[in-house]
Amino acid sequence: MQSGRFTKILICGAGGAGLHCAQVAAADGRGQIVGLFDPVDAQRDKAQAQFPDAMASDNYEKLLEQTQPDAVVIAGPDHLHADQTITALEHGCHALVEKPFTTTVADARRVIEVEERTGLHVMTDHTMRYVYPWREMVLATRAGQIGELFFIQGDYIHDMTAWYSPQGKHHTPWRIHSENPQNILLGGGIHPIDLILWAVDSPVEEVCMYSSAKCVPEFPSEDCYILIMRFENGVLGKCHVTSGCSGPTWHGFFEGYGRDGALREGSLYRRGQEPVALEDSSAGNVVGGHGWAGSVVDFLDLLEGKRANPISSKAGANNVAVCEAGLNAARTGQPQSPEWFHVS
Repeated sequence: MQSGRFTKILICGAGGAGLHCAQVAAADGRGQIVGLFDPVDAQRDKAQAQFPDAMASDNYEKLLEQTQPDAVVIAGPDHLHADQTITALEHGCHALVEKPFTTTVADARRVIEVEERTGLHVMTDHTMRYVYPWREMVLATRAGQIGELFFIQGDYIHDMTAWYSPQGKHHTPWRIHSENPQNILLGGGIHPIDLILWAVDSPVEEVCMYSSAKCVPEFPSEDCYILIMRFENGVLGKCHVTSGCSGPTWHGFFEGYGRDGALREGSLYRRGQEPVALEDSSAGNVVGGHGWAGSVVDFLDLLEGKRANPISSKAGANNVAVCEAGLNAARTGQPQSPEWFHVS
């Protein structure tokens, strides 16, 4: 795509994530929101109040044909990401896909096949890569500031009852749908898992996991997970995920431990020295508590040929592969080896 003109963007799923992406793209000056898709009338009305010049509809394919966008932001329910991304690609549109990239490895393969066939760009929107202090700690790990890495961990500890409960302030019906409830490992735990995979930059060799459903009676699936990873380079990793924390939410998305130091809560620790706070390099990236202000700008830069894809479809697929291996491990009681997509 050539620079010097608007990138026409359709928002597929006009909830919080989709609208934040739309706001960033429009504020950047390069994005023109031309379409707003959502099956929920109230969501479409809210979105169109912000973007009155955009066409709104509950018919996704018809809206694609009518607006002919350059790109689509895929921000609807997790289990629909694959089909909605493929539909966008088949209509000649690039895609920015909210996490999780898909909910199964089979779906990830389908998307990647269409991406490669069409030659269009697909970027996975892992927003925590743009948020302090997680971004800075991963970059410090990759730069060798703690020496050779041997252990890494992250947590997603959340109270989601306000989203699950029909009486909750943020109730989102699709999250507790009886047939396709949001899996909190894929929907929330994928934040720390992505940071861990980005930091280690080595294939995951084996995954073990335990799960339970003891915290949130409104939720029709597991609400607590402990996932253990062994990487090909020998690093060990752990991720704790729960959506039923009765108390303060704690997102300790990333901690790294190496021979020469450790990284925790935005500080670098070395034996016998005072901790050093990492400088915040992500100023301006955060909107709505996520790094959309950074990721959407990167996506626009990608479409203009100003940068390589920072979070490719295969990077997104590897996160899904680790989660799927964990779910299979919990189901079978046996360690699993995830399928791995090598990122060029």
